[in-house]
Amino acid sequence: MGLYFIFMQEKKAVQILLILFPVVLFSLLSFNGPSIDKEVIRVEYVKSLKKYDGTRYLWGGETSLGIDCSGLVRRGMIDTYIRLGIVNFSPQYIRKALYLWYNDMSAEALGKEYKNHTLLIMSNQTLNELDYGNLREGDIMVTADGVHTMVYIGNREWIQADPAEHRVLILRAPAENNLWYKTPSNILRWRDLE
Repeated sequence: MGLYFIFMQEKKAVQILLILFPVVLFSLLSFNGPSIDKEVIRVEYVKSLKKYDGTRYLWGGETSLGIDCSGLVRRGMIDTYIRLGIVNFSPQYIRKALYLWYNDMSAEALGKEYKNHTLLIMSNQTLNELDYGNLREGDIMVTADGVHTMVYIGNREWIQADPAEHRVLILRAPAENNLWYKTPSNILRWRDLE
């Protein structure tokens, strides 16, 4: 009888934990926590993007196993929100990461300010002729036809998941041998970085 009593007590403890865990998790994710400075988000975003440098290109991919151009742009921000949300104990950023992950968007959607996530800064520019004085790290380039996107990481450098090169790469403008640097494009900014 003693062993049965101990087993039932342990089972009860597991049941209580199974009930309490979702309640505690929901409670923690329900409040906002502190806001994070936009410059901190911007620096973390660029750092998150750079960790994908060299990753193979995979259409529709969003992981370090394979990633496409819009996947890279979004995944960098998702990684940023999660990391900063945890480090700063600010669940609002974890919720933003989940929302961005759930609401998948193509390069074309990013270029059209999909669900008010991005803001158009300049239109009909080529990266080789762009006035870089108006850019901030983390700004997004989307080709005018919505086919390709990449992110400015500073010092006239752009990171992209390039389908022609079959990998994520960083190139400095001007890049005469890269089609995307000569293509008319729009420059956008994440609203959280505005």
